[in-house]
Amino acid sequence: MRRLLLAALLVLVLAACGDDSSGDAGGAETDQVDATQQPADDDPPSTTESDTESDTDSTGGSDGDGGEGPSTATVTIDGATYEFTTEGALVAQCLPDLFGVMSVQLPLEGDSSAGLSLIALHDGTDPAVVGQSNAVEVSLPDANWVADPEDVRIAGNPDYEGLSQVDSVTVSGSTVTGTATFVNTDNFDEIESATGTFEATCGEERTS
Repeated sequence: MRRLLLAALLVLVLAACGDDSSGDAGGAETDQVDATQQPADDDPPSTTESDTESDTDSTGGSDGDGGEGPSTATVTIDGATYEFTTEGALVAQCLPDLFGVMSVQLPLEGDSSAGLSLIALHDGTDPAVVGQSNAVEVSLPDANWVADPEDVRIAGNPDYEGLSQVDSVTVSGSTVTGTATFVNTDNFDEIESATGTFEATCGEERTS
């Protein structure tokens, strides 16, 4: 009888131990599942395609600030007016501010064999620094009018002193206006001088 009681107590003890171990294992397993399902607090927020597009738009693209349309110029010499433009031109240049210098090289409208060459210094630009001075040259089929005392065909010739120069010039944004005194370098048999005005506006910037 005593043996039977000991055996029964042993069975009850073993059964109790088995229940506790299974319960602990279940609890540990539950803890593992909860830990894997818990989201991390420092996970970065998801980014959608629309968010990316919105960020790109907010930073903005580089819209061109250059002018529009053709560059044009008008020169009047001794009452005759000549028009110049980049429209349809194969070679032309119009730069409103190249290190403090406005540079314009435009063909004559309707005749690409003739053209305008203009250099205008912005207010405050030192000619000694940029190596340029104000100058205008208008090449026509029947004449070559030059307003530039440093032109090699004129410089050092006392007969042309004060007869070839830019008298006034104003650069404002992409436009230059001024007055000049021209000499015709196609006619050195006699001195041919005339006063005139000029105006040029850079539309779409071109370097060639």
